[in-house]
Amino acid sequence: MKISPIVKHLVLIGGGHSHLAVLRRFGMHPVPGLAVTLISREVVTPYSGSLPAHLVGLYSRDLMHIDLRPLAQFAGARLIQSEVTKINLEDRSIELCDRPDIPFDCLSLNIGSRPDSALITGASNHALAVKPIDKFLREWKFIKQQASTTLSTGENYRLAIVGGGPASVELAFASQIAIEQCEGTSGQKAGRLQICLVTAGDKLLTGHSTRSQEFALRELESRGVEIRFGGRVARFGKNRLVLTDDTELECDAAIYATGASLPEWPFQCGLAKSADGFIEVGPTLQTSSHDFVFAAGDAATIRNEPRPKSGVYAVRQGKILAMNLRRFVTGRPLKRYTPQKKTLALISMSNKSAIATRGDWFFQSASMWRLKDIIDRRFLKKYSELPQMPVELDIAPGLLDQQAETKLRNHAMRCAGCGAKVASSVLEEVLDELPELRRDDVLSESGGAEDASRIQLPDGRILLQSLDFIKAFTHDPFLFGKIATNHSLSDIYAMGVQAHSALALAGLPFAERRYSRQQLRELMLGCSEALEENGCSLIGGHSAEAEQLQFGMAVNGFAAPETILTKSNLKIGDTLILTKPLGSGTLLAADMRHQARHEWMDALMQSMLSSNRKASEISVAHGAHACTDITGFGLLGHLLEMLANNCMGVTLLLEQIPTFAGALTTLGSGIVSSLHTDNQLNAARISNQVDFQNHDLFPVLFDPQTAGGLLISLPRSRAKACLDKLVATGHDRAAIIGEIIEAKDAGTIILS
Repeated sequence: MKISPIVKHLVLIGGGHSHLAVLRRFGMHPVPGLAVTLISREVVTPYSGSLPAHLVGLYSRDLMHIDLRPLAQFAGARLIQSEVTKINLEDRSIELCDRPDIPFDCLSLNIGSRPDSALITGASNHALAVKPIDKFLREWKFIKQQASTTLSTGENYRLAIVGGGPASVELAFASQIAIEQCEGTSGQKAGRLQICLVTAGDKLLTGHSTRSQEFALRELESRGVEIRFGGRVARFGKNRLVLTDDTELECDAAIYATGASLPEWPFQCGLAKSADGFIEVGPTLQTSSHDFVFAAGDAATIRNEPRPKSGVYAVRQGKILAMNLRRFVTGRPLKRYTPQKKTLALISMSNKSAIATRGDWFFQSASMWRLKDIIDRRFLKKYSELPQMPVELDIAPGLLDQQAETKLRNHAMRCAGCGAKVASSVLEEVLDELPELRRDDVLSESGGAEDASRIQLPDGRILLQSLDFIKAFTHDPFLFGKIATNHSLSDIYAMGVQAHSALALAGLPFAERRYSRQQLRELMLGCSEALEENGCSLIGGHSAEAEQLQFGMAVNGFAAPETILTKSNLKIGDTLILTKPLGSGTLLAADMRHQARHEWMDALMQSMLSSNRKASEISVAHGAHACTDITGFGLLGHLLEMLANNCMGVTLLLEQIPTFAGALTTLGSGIVSSLHTDNQLNAARISNQVDFQNHDLFPVLFDPQTAGGLLISLPRSRAKACLDKLVATGHDRAAIIGEIIEAKDAGTIILS
């Protein structure tokens, strides 16, 4: 039997080109026993090579960005979106601004570079840097709109671009075309776009061939772009540049792409700085100061082998970086990396033509743009369309026939969260077989349908107790601890009661003692933070080893009998309100298959981090009759539990049911969680299912939810006020989704 306990931890800081290669290679060939964490400020990262094509509309935003989330999932890596505030190299830990410290055994930095705003006075306040690209794109929208408005009113618009390298030249070409494409600025223009390229040097494209420099100059001038050589900028002011010779250049906007630099924090932490101001590394990409720290891409300079800060080198370093990280953590000799002396540079002219230069060689044509387009698209596709790794079943030959084995293989990738719960039909069958031992002070037996048990106390109060336990759906113990805690508290909130105290139960995967302690620490810090937000006390718990990370809680609450909400106290004519969207099951399943976008998962995680405490209080304040929380059995399954002992039915407004972004996309692709098929058996209770079974929203009725919202039944006259209050307190996706109706057959569901 193979057992792979975690014994070492590799942390990657930054989502640059080199780390893309590391993640992909580790996904293709994992290192058993190694945990990998990626920490990045941005998760959807732009590919700088396609920026000009994006500005002129040749590439969509999605096409020019790489989503790190599917790539991290593919690599089995934990993804943390956060800013690093400090690296403690002595005790090998990383401080983050919003979560517990992260210990590591091996570290790799691929954090890129950006123009140094400190080099020119006023740059931070009066000019826009080309990097970071995500910030540039946000601000560029305003510049483009301002230019369009100004030109359309008959005035000139002046754009200054500071720098003479490839980035500045490409930006001059692209910005002119992009602005002139704006509605109201093309054709007969009363105003004129004036672009001035300001460089401290005496030529453009320093370091490239003379012919490419001459061609770029001629082409820019032919398009009406002014070039000012020897113009070293002393400071940026509002609507002006001031040069070192005191010449002032007026402008409506200024962009700069000069003086690549790093922030000071890597050096403040103790890493060696190269002569040009970057992290100094040797030929193995290990830093000069610490052999357990690697660096690559624009952030690093190889000792005695300085090269221009270009993505070409970062891409080439990715392969050797991945190899050496693997070799370092497994104690093997490292490989040397020798950067190439010359590289092919393809400089976009933004009109489907490009300049190609390598050494003294130069060529310019549409074919060079097509070559650049092919290279860029191939690179983006490589890290966006990831291979599906086969699922291996360890079953002896002959135990199953081919059909049964195929079915089992299709479901081998089991879901986590509530998607991994036992089907309701199986649970009911087993509970029905259990003997009953009644007690007078137990008001609801274990087999009851309520969200929590109720025990009568001598002082007249009711003690409510609930228990929930789920498998981890993320590699992040801290995040999982917070969400699992909110999920466990929901049963008490569904009964309109404040959570009082809780006991924790944690299952930790087998790991080296140091790493196991860290997992438990992060898990319980997440739990503690969520409990504090909910005003609930942790009073004990238990831990044990498990196949994978699991967490749950037994929760206590106290209430007067008349204040408790139950599932079954529905009233005919009541309105149904759902407080959170549906779709977590399919999104978590897609995330496991590295097919979920970060923006989808980020919105889902934020919802799961949101407690149902406030929604519970609001429902009680607005006279709710009944309530439940939507978890593993899906909306329809939990609604049928509410109707189980009532001669009532429900009209569901299918198109009013809120869903998470991306959920309909993944459901439409056939991606469902493990419990979905069993939940879908409840479709038989829908009287008009034939009319709606092909509706896009139909499958979401059966989607199992983790840390889902509340389903509230309350008088129609109070529904609007309740909904308004929910929205005002942050439940902006809450919606009225149906009505309780009289029905001959209990549990009749009618879709509308």
